[in-house]
Amino acid sequence: MSYSMRNFTSTQAELGENPLLGVTPIEQVRLDTYCRDEITKTLRGLQEIYRNKVLLKEIQDVLSELVPKGTSWNDGRKGMDLWVIFVLGTLRLSCNWDYDKLKSCYDYHHKIREICGVDFFCDVDIVTGRQTIHDNVSLFTKEIANKISKLVVASSHELLFPEERELHSRCDSFVFETNVHFPTDLNLLKDSVRKVLSIGGKLASSLKITGWREVKSQQKKFHSLYNKLSKMRHSNSKKEERKEKRRLEIEEVIKDYLSVARAHLLKARTLQNSLDEEYPKLQLNMDYTDLFIKQISRRVLNGETISPDEKVYSIFEPHTEWICKGKAGIRQELGVKVCVVEDQFGFILDHRIMKGEQDKDVAVEMVRKSKELYPGLTSMSFDKGFYSKVDKDGQNNHSRIEALEVRAHLPVKGRRNKAAQERESKEAFVVARKQHPAVESAINALESHGFDRCPDKGTPNFERYAAMAISASNIHHLGAIIMAREIKVLRRKRKSA
Repeated sequence: MSYSMRNFTSTQAELGENPLLGVTPIEQVRLDTYCRDEITKTLRGLQEIYRNKVLLKEIQDVLSELVPKGTSWNDGRKGMDLWVIFVLGTLRLSCNWDYDKLKSCYDYHHKIREICGVDFFCDVDIVTGRQTIHDNVSLFTKEIANKISKLVVASSHELLFPEERELHSRCDSFVFETNVHFPTDLNLLKDSVRKVLSIGGKLASSLKITGWREVKSQQKKFHSLYNKLSKMRHSNSKKEERKEKRRLEIEEVIKDYLSVARAHLLKARTLQNSLDEEYPKLQLNMDYTDLFIKQISRRVLNGETISPDEKVYSIFEPHTEWICKGKAGIRQELGVKVCVVEDQFGFILDHRIMKGEQDKDVAVEMVRKSKELYPGLTSMSFDKGFYSKVDKDGQNNHSRIEALEVRAHLPVKGRRNKAAQERESKEAFVVARKQHPAVESAINALESHGFDRCPDKGTPNFERYAAMAISASNIHHLGAIIMAREIKVLRRKRKSA
């Protein structure tokens, strides 16, 4: 991996007080105030961070954690500036770009290169490869992204809304989709067998173990059997005899499909037993293969119902869940639920990856965490999905949130008693409920800026991507607010002129 990098602001610092021709100090880069493009708003937010020397120093300290242990800023050839990595990582999520688009914009977008502190006319920096950008941006962790987001939001509150002493927030959840195909028992088994053969073949080749030379041919044969099954359809005939005949034909092909899968699994187990050490990737895919064989046998051949807790929806993204939120026209979504908290200014205060959790399970924790991050938080509104019934301790989510000294605008789910009716009729509650739908706009904005479907693979990368999306969203929002205020000033000047 290409971890070569420079100090945080070396690009500009090296230029001194007399910058080279074509290089504009980042603080002085001119951006079109009237531009509605997401790039300009994000760049304006980044520029504001750079101008705020206190915030810049705090973010510099956080970004220094990106540098892998044993890597020096000063050794070897010049690498990417930490500020450049920060800018590119933010733009990737804010604009929902892949790495090819990110590299192209870094190479040829004038304003992006200016905010990066790079000479637009210098060809030296254009040689930065896609893989180098990928490797450096991937050094971000969810912890680093969360710290940056907290610093940006806290600084924005102080800079833009100094007179506001209280924070009022809204909480809601949505589905963050994983990059997976629609799962069926048959195609999941196909995936796991393919990986077993691929990993087993590579191990056998490296260790010079015979019997694994026809891996690609075996993969193609198994895939052909899967295609045959996929094309077979249950009979629509009204005659029971024809229906039963077609069902039996499909079952026979499924039995053949499972038989071949078992043979490949047995071969992989033999290989595993012959090795001196365990290979986790091989073992994991063997376990998946065994699981899917059993599930197909139980569901298709024996007519059993498989509980959701037993199911795996992707071998590549095992954190994927089958989620039914009742959206119009959408029966189910494949991904993980994410809970977000938005303040009255439109900044995202906190988020939580809800692994196997329901809204009611995270309500209290979201308030507790947000209160720790922002002591000025005084209220939070929810929808009915976050309500919980009174437990054996005589408490529910409403009472537990109130104990944290945060007003809970949480409507009762179901029939309301007199106390609930009185609470929900108060002016503060009514106002909060009217303002609560604004969080949907925030969620839509997140989804349009990279928080709709995660392209990165693996659970840690999924969590990192989510955290970086929140951070990028807050930086984009900071830039949007500043530009809106600048437009108001310009319009007042025009009217007075």
